[in-house]
Amino acid sequence: MSYQVVLLPTAFQEIETSYRWICDNLSAEVANNWYYQLQDAIASLKKFPHRCSIAPEAPVIGRKIRQLWVGKRIKYRVLFVVEEDVVAILHVRHSRQSFLGEESE
Repeated sequence: MSYQVVLLPTAFQEIETSYRWICDNLSAEVANNWYYQLQDAIASLKKFPHRCSIAPEAPVIGRKIRQLWVGKRIKYRVLFVVEEDVVAILHVRHSRQSFLGEESE
C-alpha cells in the first residue's frame, strides 16, 4: 500500500524556521543537506509509516502520534498521524525541544 503524505502548515513553518536557523548559524551547505535529508525521510513515509514508534506525547495528546527520527548530527523528530491512506505531518521539531504539551508547563 502506498500512502499520501501531507505536510500541514505548522510543520511547513517549522521546517522553514529550522532551515533559516541552520543557514544563519551554521552554513547554507549544512542547511541544504539537512533539508534534503529531511525530505527523503518524509518521502519514505509513503511506504510503511507504521514502522515508526509512537511518540512519547501521544498519551497526553490523546492521539496515536508517531515519530520519525531524522539526522545524526542535527536530530529532528517528524511527528505524524496515519489516517487510512494518508500520513499527515503535524510537526518537525528539534530533539532539544520539549515534547508537545510541555511548552506551557
